[in-house]
Amino acid sequence: MGSAGVEAAPASIPTSGLCLLLFITLPCCDTTCGGEEQKADDRSRLHDAGFRQNRSLYSCRMQDLVDETDLALLNALQVAPRGSWAILGRALDLDPATVARRWRRLQTEGYAWVTCAVGPPRHNTFCLAYIEIECVRGEFDAVQDAFVRQPEVVYIHHLTGPRGLLIVVARSSPTLISEYIRDTVEPMPGIRSYHAEIRTAGHVEPSRWRLRSLDQDQQRALEAGTEAEKRAHDIRLEAVDQQIYQLLHEDGRMPFTTLAERAGVSEPTVRRRANRLLNSGILRLRCEVVQSVSGWPVSAVLWAATPPTHVESTVQSFAALPQVRLCCSLTGPRNLLLMVWLRSLDALPQLEGTLYERAPELTIVDRAICLHTAKQLGRVLSREGRATAQVQTTLEAFPVL
Repeated sequence: MGSAGVEAAPASIPTSGLCLLLFITLPCCDTTCGGEEQKADDRSRLHDAGFRQNRSLYSCRMQDLVDETDLALLNALQVAPRGSWAILGRALDLDPATVARRWRRLQTEGYAWVTCAVGPPRHNTFCLAYIEIECVRGEFDAVQDAFVRQPEVVYIHHLTGPRGLLIVVARSSPTLISEYIRDTVEPMPGIRSYHAEIRTAGHVEPSRWRLRSLDQDQQRALEAGTEAEKRAHDIRLEAVDQQIYQLLHEDGRMPFTTLAERAGVSEPTVRRRANRLLNSGILRLRCEVVQSVSGWPVSAVLWAATPPTHVESTVQSFAALPQVRLCCSLTGPRNLLLMVWLRSLDALPQLEGTLYERAPELTIVDRAICLHTAKQLGRVLSREGRATAQVQTTLEAFPVL
């Protein structure tokens, strides 16, 4: 369906029954969904007092909880995605073997993964389309499933509102976006209508978003061991670079020996070329985490408008807000799109107030809550948000020039 609602409880269910259910469910999150050893000490890493409560309310359906030590590890991997277990362990005051064991569990069970995205120096070599889709009643799942299998569809979000599906499509040119819409979207059964806009500029990227589970000393220790990006726009890419991109997209922590074996080149060659791609910002690694256990369990999309002459200053006014995960310019009258992660549903109007205070020239034209993300940068996500499968990324987003 193109919209979502909440049904009232049947009249036959007594009020006392509902109260009893709440009484039983909420303590379960605190007593049976805990982490591993030293959980009490790990709680000191929480960013604020409401973090544990929010995480419990939204994650008690998960088979295993991610504890605060796990979140600190994931935050460390956001800072140093290919950091060694020894480096990560020193920053977290953990044994390297413990760090490796925790990561294996998180990755294997789909709670977290390290992947790769094309960085800003190459954003002008491909085209992203944000397409809002209204589905015929009863056809939503079929339409969503059809898009999940397509490599050019990098994101799929189920939203509130009349157009219940937002997909992000990557092709090498506007002409090929037109071809995709004409050949794939328009004839697809189950689609009632659609609205497409093209991204014209990226301002805030998900690769820069952080969990904020580390203290300042831990953050500095990890940043000291990473090399700052040195932008290089004149690097000529070859087919082996495309292979490295696809392999790092599959697993951003793939060892150089495995990268070399699968790319069919020597280890020194793959090490040199991978480091060049990463250090130049052409490729960016990012550690993703299941949203429901991140402490930021609610996501929303904001469509906004600001005068073209104020776009840069407007974005700068809110880019550092912890809620802002993505911001880009779009064609059309709604020329800014924001993806935000929130502590709770009631944080959305609070955030909008903050945005207006920081950027009075900004007008929020529309907003929607993201009910479920079905695909995230090529990862297929379950209802709980865990990664269950991967669709190989399209090379149209990383062409050889």
